[in-house]
Amino acid sequence: MEQIEKAGIPGQWIQYNQFTFKNITGDLKKVEDPEMQKYFEDHCVVFKPTPEKCLANWQPYFSGAALTSSPLMADVKAEMDAQAKDAIGQFFDGNLSEEGLSQTFQNLYQKLTDACKERGYPLPLWDTYMPPAALKGLYSEFRYQILDVAVQRNNQEGRQYVTGELTADRNWKYYNSDYYFKSEEAISAVTDKFLSMTQENQWEDILSVPDYKEMDRNLYYNFNSALSNNFDLSDQYILNTDQIPPKDFRWFYQSGGDGKGNARMTGLTIEHPDGRTEFIDYTTPGFDPTDPSKATTWAAYKDEDGVWRHTSKDFIYNFTEADLKNVSSLLKFAGKSGAAEDAVNRFLKNLQVYPTGHFSRFSKYGRLNMDLRV
Repeated sequence: MEQIEKAGIPGQWIQYNQFTFKNITGDLKKVEDPEMQKYFEDHCVVFKPTPEKCLANWQPYFSGAALTSSPLMADVKAEMDAQAKDAIGQFFDGNLSEEGLSQTFQNLYQKLTDACKERGYPLPLWDTYMPPAALKGLYSEFRYQILDVAVQRNNQEGRQYVTGELTADRNWKYYNSDYYFKSEEAISAVTDKFLSMTQENQWEDILSVPDYKEMDRNLYYNFNSALSNNFDLSDQYILNTDQIPPKDFRWFYQSGGDGKGNARMTGLTIEHPDGRTEFIDYTTPGFDPTDPSKATTWAAYKDEDGVWRHTSKDFIYNFTEADLKNVSSLLKFAGKSGAAEDAVNRFLKNLQVYPTGHFSRFSKYGRLNMDLRV
């Protein structure tokens, strides 16, 4: 309140920015009542929230959803999103430095707080804890946008490898470690700016980088958690989101399906009256994008000599729990021993594949067993 300047008739009006308030402090009267004083002392507690509590009270007003839904701030939020997305895109394209990205973050913070004060959001009187709450909210939103751009670019690049028509009973995943490292550089630059601004304003006691992993905010944590957001039951391709991938690493997986939701018979066991057992294998070689029992995966990396090395595998799903496969059981690089090959093989152990609906069938709704005999 020390920033408030009185204007107009002294004692009657208060001018704060472009807002004018009636000063009613002169109407307040102190009543000396020993019995009431004793009652308050015995039954009431002075409300004096901690700085952390005050910050937490303002924090929801500076979330992306709150700003977007506010009639006062929606247009400003849209402009900020566009500027952030443009800067992040330039950074990923190599046309903007880390310093330039962090400066964009600082400029957007100034834009946000200036607009809030000008428009009286969330209240016309600017509280001490609003600025740090705004900074923390903007940091989370900027971090989310960095990872969102990384995931979108990764998926756009991987879509070119999908063969056939993408139907509801198919799934696929692509991983380019370039986006992991680029997003980490972007997050590091913005985090450094966030911490320096925190220090400059002496907010170290109340502001710190949120623990997004502990909060299960996968879309805010890192590229691995955002790309394989296991909050979604069907999106559990990466086992340990903290494992750093090898540089210059690519991985792709896709399953088949014709969109009709019908399982295909992969084999038939015939038990003859004379005791003989005959098995007829209906599987065909190679990957078929229309066959829900078919899947394929490949990986590639650049070795120490700068040569790209590839390996691939076509495989079959039997619609049992065993369909959950660790990628290392399907793919393994050999023949070029060294740190690069070892790192790739280690990371392949951190990946898994499964047919569409696998976790719904076997983790949530129980097992689906089929035993067809003739």
